[in-house]
Amino acid sequence: MSVWLSESEYRESGAASVGLTLNVAFLQEIKQDNVEFRELLARVRFHFQNVELSQKNRPVETARLLSELRDELETYFALEEFYGYFQNAEVNNPSVCHQADQLRTEHELLFLELNQLVDSTEQIVYHECSAELAFDDVVDQFESFLAHLQRHENKEMELVMRLFNEEIGVGD
Repeated sequence: MSVWLSESEYRESGAASVGLTLNVAFLQEIKQDNVEFRELLARVRFHFQNVELSQKNRPVETARLLSELRDELETYFALEEFYGYFQNAEVNNPSVCHQADQLRTEHELLFLELNQLVDSTEQIVYHECSAELAFDDVVDQFESFLAHLQRHENKEMELVMRLFNEEIGVGD
């Protein structure tokens, strides 16, 4: 009999930390080939850096771009989790298992962080926010999200390179 677990039940069960590792080839390919995600992220960065704050359409355009970015991020992480991470009962490296589980868990945190950013921007657009929430806060939240995403991506690539070097060895 099969038992289906929700994502949160799976993560809380501890099953995710047993033998989890990276499929180095697929994860590296996903990172290199996901041009749409990288281009959209660059457009959003450019938007935040170069559009005058006084423009009336800035929050509307920002909400649209962030919503697109959220959709692309969801697809990007889904590809990584489906093809880039896998369970392997024979993995003998607990530090890799632990680090891979932490990185995969960060996907959910990053997605929720971006989702909150979209919500904040839409509250500004539709005048549903308190006076304390200003567009400058959205800019600061985006910078924080971007730094978190960059740290995450760097850690994933470091683990990919570590596993790659372990598999083929490094030259002397």
